[in-house]
Amino acid sequence: MKERLSQKIVFQLTVSQSFFIFSLSAMVPSNRNKQFNSAKTLFRHIGKNVQRDRRYIVTYATGKGRQLKYTELGRSSTTDISFTDKQDTEVQLSIKINGRWKAWVHTKHSTIPNAGYGLFPSHKFMPGDNVGIFLGRKLRNHAISNHQYSNYAMEDCDPCDRKGKMMHWYFMNQFINHGNYTVANIRFDPSLHSFCTKILEKDNEFLMDYQRPIFCKSCHEYRKTVGLTKRKRVKTRKTRKGVTGKCSHCLSGTDKLILRECRKCQKKLCIDCYDKLQKSF
Repeated sequence: MKERLSQKIVFQLTVSQSFFIFSLSAMVPSNRNKQFNSAKTLFRHIGKNVQRDRRYIVTYATGKGRQLKYTELGRSSTTDISFTDKQDTEVQLSIKINGRWKAWVHTKHSTIPNAGYGLFPSHKFMPGDNVGIFLGRKLRNHAISNHQYSNYAMEDCDPCDRKGKMMHWYFMNQFINHGNYTVANIRFDPSLHSFCTKILEKDNEFLMDYQRPIFCKSCHEYRKTVGLTKRKRVKTRKTRKGVTGKCSHCLSGTDKLILRECRKCQKKLCIDCYDKLQKSF
């Protein structure tokens, strides 16, 4: 989904790798006679149980049977496939609602060049629909502080092990690629449940604005970090939507949509450069 983390930035701006840390985990214990009449109730129930035990792979079942399954996309077979044997396969996630299986989301090659796999809806989604939940192993504070997490991590959750190898598909939210606010169609709430923000037809790719912090390469300020005052680069701020101007990064000389601006020197970052920096990790 995302490329390797990189701290090498040219021209005027540099990116921090400390913000966009994907997070997730878990196996959910079985619950006898548990029925779900909507995806939202299913994902909320899973989210609550995930907090108890984040160390196991998601294998959700109730007294009435399994509630989700992974199959190979494009194949007529409805047999579950193994993550161990099919890590590089285009995968279909189906969930059971009111006792019936429904194709939910799937992975396939992204519409973004060189972005690897992306996540796509398997049916029509409406604004506010619960798409899934981000899962993985729980990250400790020292791991976050020392950047000991994979490129797929979010918040305090990482779907990869300590060697950076993905542990499971989970609900495949780690495959969502970056798209700035003009094209983004999905968001995460504080509990890492994902929700659609636009009407999305089948096979239109899910995109979210990563919003990784971008720092000005020219300006510095003194900030306290873990009790110590250190000289740090100045963090850029968001501009109002629709603001245009000349980019200080690519120096194209033409007016473009501006997404970031330095708080001290007012150097500006255009939408094209913003997207490149967000994807450069």
